[in-house]
Amino acid sequence: MAQLSLPIRWLPRYLQRARSDSLVRNSLYLMASTVITAALGYVFWVVAAHRFTHQQVGIAGAVVSLCSTVALLTYVGPFAMLIERLPANEFSSAWTVVLVRACLATATVTALVTAVAVPLLRGSPDYRAFFNGAAPIIIAIAGAAAWTLVNLLGAAFIAARRADRLLLIQTLVSVIKVLLVFPLAAAGAAGLIKAWVVSALLGVGLGASWLVPGMGLGRRPGPRPRRRATVATGGRQSSDRQSRHRRPSAPPSASFLRRLAGQHLTSVGGAVTPLVLPVLVVLKLGVTQNAYFYITWMLGGIFFMVSPAVASATFAEGVRAHSDLRAVVAKALRVIVVMLAPAMAIMIVAGRFILGLFGAPYAAAGYGLLILLAISALPDAVSNVAVAVFRVTHRLSYSAALNLGILVVTLGGAWVLMRPLGIAGVGIAWLGAQILGAIASLPAYVLIRKPLTLAPDQAQEPADDAERDAGVGVLIDLAKQQSLDRLGSRIP
Repeated sequence: MAQLSLPIRWLPRYLQRARSDSLVRNSLYLMASTVITAALGYVFWVVAAHRFTHQQVGIAGAVVSLCSTVALLTYVGPFAMLIERLPANEFSSAWTVVLVRACLATATVTALVTAVAVPLLRGSPDYRAFFNGAAPIIIAIAGAAAWTLVNLLGAAFIAARRADRLLLIQTLVSVIKVLLVFPLAAAGAAGLIKAWVVSALLGVGLGASWLVPGMGLGRRPGPRPRRRATVATGGRQSSDRQSRHRRPSAPPSASFLRRLAGQHLTSVGGAVTPLVLPVLVVLKLGVTQNAYFYITWMLGGIFFMVSPAVASATFAEGVRAHSDLRAVVAKALRVIVVMLAPAMAIMIVAGRFILGLFGAPYAAAGYGLLILLAISALPDAVSNVAVAVFRVTHRLSYSAALNLGILVVTLGGAWVLMRPLGIAGVGIAWLGAQILGAIASLPAYVLIRKPLTLAPDQAQEPADDAERDAGVGVLIDLAKQQSLDRLGSRIP
């Protein structure tokens, strides 16, 4: 009884810290956003599985994956740039200019890439049957661009440390998507895709008209003081207002560009695989098998929610204390095992029943794949934590090669094994790639066994306290968002 009362006495202290500590508060909002988005995503596809045919669910899942993949490939870089640049421009018109330019440019690129990708996919009979006119193509282009904008607005909320607004916009988008399934059911596969696209467009409108302006970061608060001119040396006039916390703009250094490219490729390699796989399944096995695959993979996403989140926390903690990285990694692995073990046991024992909620054919076709996904969660966790170590130590070329290697092996193996083994071949390819990735991750664990040495570009970083703190904040925000991206890529 005393053991129970002790945590209860500490509860007010935890609540007070959650309210006063921005890092704790925003972390809780981000975790809540992940859970709510996942839960409503399951509801959306459960309803779809019962109100639509297998063929309609299959082609809709493939088109949504296509749009999400194109968006991911185009917004990850601008996303990181927004998190880095927006805090330095708060309470000035430059904040709005940076955000608007990034959103317009990135959404335009997303739309153009989607417009190019759709004709290439029309070589498949299933894709050709759906993209049989201008309207479905326009819907896909609008959906990809809208999903890009939703994520870039999320970057603005994270940069401002207002993750409560990220929670709100993602919750509303998910709720609207579920509600639209019912009135659009008569439209078939197009109705499913329209529900996804319209919910994203409404989320963009809500964010641009209310949530972003409500933060008041694009203007200076209060009345603008008049600029007083003073005579400077040499008879020139200058303003007595000094721009504190602002440094002269300079082009990004080569070191910065290399790190940005490394972070971008690492994130893309880790997130794009589940988005590309449904496209391959449609091309190889058809839309019916993709319906079984898409629902099973979505359900198996619970295994791949844990280790990316813990790895993100490892990244953030490791940035703050390099010397204690070994202890942080050991703790991360323990947490992953404790959280994964119950999920794996539940899915192995009750997975057939859970898939049966979508329909008996889903349970019959997908249970074997679900078991393979459960087993693969362990080597996936090993490589995810290793990637966090490589990020902390700026071994970004290795982390990018690791994640991209897992991507290539998975896609190549799935393409070869799907024909003889069906969707289970995708699970075997994924499991094999994860085992190879875990083996290739061993240098990270060797690295933390000896005293950590900084990479050359780290040693050249400025020692100014304010700049160092700002850099840590950026890395923490990027680490948090990696978990959301990883989950969002599985449940668009």
